[in-house]
Order: sequence, then structure tokens, then C-alpha cells
Amino acid sequence: MIKVYESISEELKKLKTDRMILIIALVMPILINLIVGWELSNGVISRIPIAVVDQDGSQLSRQIAQYFADNESFDLKYYVESQQALQQLLDTSQIKAGIVIPKNFSQDVVSLRSPTVLMLYDGSHMSITSVAKAKASEILLTLRTGASIKQLEARLNMNEEEAYHTAMPISFETRALYNPAKNFSYFMTPGYGTIICQTGIGLTAVLCIKSRKIKDKKRNILGYILGKTIFYAGLGSMALVTNILVQIYGFKIPFRGSLGMAIILSILVALAVAALSVAVSAWVPNRVVAIVIVGLLLIPNSVMAGYTWPLISMVPFYQKTAYLIPFYHYGDNIRNLFLKGSLQNAGADICFLIVFTISMVSFTMIRYLISSEILIKKGAKHELTL
Repeated sequence: MIKVYESISEELKKLKTDRMILIIALVMPILINLIVGWELSNGVISRIPIAVVDQDGSQLSRQIAQYFADNESFDLKYYVESQQALQQLLDTSQIKAGIVIPKNFSQDVVSLRSPTVLMLYDGSHMSITSVAKAKASEILLTLRTGASIKQLEARLNMNEEEAYHTAMPISFETRALYNPAKNFSYFMTPGYGTIICQTGIGLTAVLCIKSRKIKDKKRNILGYILGKTIFYAGLGSMALVTNILVQIYGFKIPFRGSLGMAIILSILVALAVAALSVAVSAWVPNRVVAIVIVGLLLIPNSVMAGYTWPLISMVPFYQKTAYLIPFYHYGDNIRNLFLKGSLQNAGADICFLIVFTISMVSFTMIRYLISSEILIKKGAKHELTL
């Protein structure tokens, strides 16, 4: 315990001369999370720029265009004369979707010829495309149902209720639980904040092991390593918990779970990341290479651990290897605490983070035990180079 305290004290002394440690590990993650939270505060994608090619020019075609203009998800910016002009707007990214209403559209509707409204989307931005397709489908389905009802009333002399049940023989009801507004901020920011914070832990902890001599005692080595791990995990935990509180009270993201469980998970993932970074610091003496390795291990976590792209859509081998990533055991859990208020397998995830931390500390110990054996063979029986 004495060596742990001395190791932590050593890092605290560094803060007096190297304030960048505090800035990178604590201040910058909080500031970046504030910026990201503010950037995503709108929550939903809206005002998607679109254009219309109205080759019919009828009251019905103008009504369709007006439906899109009135919907807050779209911003009807252009009326153009041809599909080629519409394509040019898509090519130059001036719009993200387009509507082509064919000639004789209104007459074909009256004649029950089932005319087609062509929707074009800019697939280079899948988030925008997904929202645009969903909203456009809602509008067009409403219009198609309304047209069918009017036709049945006029041709078969049905009343409105009869026409409705004939046009819609099956009724579908859908409910989106936990995030009914499909708020993008609710989906992204809980885990993204963690990625930023753990990067700060990694970039500072990876530089903590420096060349010095200590007595060749296993407990001293262990205390030295634990001190480094605990210090940087402490900074990271403060950043993670602050980030959670800012999201709850600053950006009003719903939090339905246990704040205590969120804090426990935050401390454990910070310990795991700090232990990993200390291990890299010990095994890779080249500082630049060590920083690159930690960056490659931590920065792509949102994709690698299935936070943004689900693991169920990845190849089976990768689904299994992703289990070894600490963020995998934190990202979905923290999002579930926010949106669902419950966790499915928290015990197993907590156990993994603890075992991972112990494994990384042991891995760092092996580095110094190997060095100790080499030094003993050289006659340096009482010194161990760190």
C-alpha cells in the first residue's frame, strides 16, 4: 500500500509541472462532450433539402409537393423541369432527395392505373437517407390511402367508413419503445462521451512509465503499477461521471436507471482502460509507437464494439473477438441505463472488466519480472530498470 501511495503521489506531483495531463485526461473530454452534446441537441434530422419535378402540373401533384413542403423533416428548395436537372442537384449535393411526379399522374389516379411517384435519395449519407425514406413513405402512404378512399366513394358509392375499411383491410399499429421520438442524441451521446473520455485516459497513462530504478521487490513493482493505474483511472472516472451528469442535467437526456450502477461501470471501465495503457507504456519503450498503439486500440471502439453498427450484423469471428474490448461491456450498458433503466447481463460485464484489469496489471508485472531475470543474470541483483 505504501508503494501504491508513492506511485500516486508521483503522478500528482507531475500535475504541478505538466498541466497537460489534467487537460487531456479531464478537461478536454468534458469540453468535447459539451460540444458534442450541444451539436446533437436537436436530436432528430430535419430540414432535409429536396427538389420536385412536377411533370403533371395538376392540383393533385401540387398537393403532393405541398405535403412535403409542410413536413418539418423536409425543406422543399427547388422545382425543376426534368429528372436530369434533379440528378444534377443530387450530384452537386445541393439536395439530398428528389420527387418525380410523371405526366398524366392525376388522370391515371382517377382511372385506377396506379401511377408511380419516383423518389430519389442521396445514398452517400445513410443517416439522412434513412430518415428521408421513412418520412417520405409515411407521406406517400397517407396520400395513396386517401386517393383509394376517394375512388371507392366515387365509383362504388360507398360511405367514408366503408371505403376506408375496403382500402385498408388490415390495420397495423407500431410503437417505438424507449426512444419513441427516434432522437439521435439519445442513441449516440451516452457512448460517444465514453469514447472521448477513455481516449484521454489512454493518451496520458501511456506515457506514465519512465526510466528509473527501484528495489527489486515484487510488491514494490505491483504497488508502482497499481498506483499508476489507479491515478489515471481516477481522472478518467471523474471525466466519465461528469459526462453522465452533464447529459442528464445539462442536455436533459432521459436517465431511467441506477446512477450508482452507472458510476460503478464508469470506474471499472476507466480502470480497464488505464491498466491497458499502463501495460502498453511498460512493454513499448518508444513513446510515439506506444501512443499510436493505444490510439488504434481505443479510438475505433464505437464501431469495433458494436455501439453504432450492431455486432449481430458482423461476421461470427468478429462477434467473439469484440467481447475482449472493455468498451463492449460498457457502451450498450450505459445506453440501456439511460433509455431502458435496466441491464440484462451487468454481472458478467462487471466480472469481465475486473478480470481484464487484473490481467493487464499481471501482463505489466511480467514485463518487469522478465527484466529482473535479465538483470540478475548480468549481476544486477538488486536493481530493476523501469
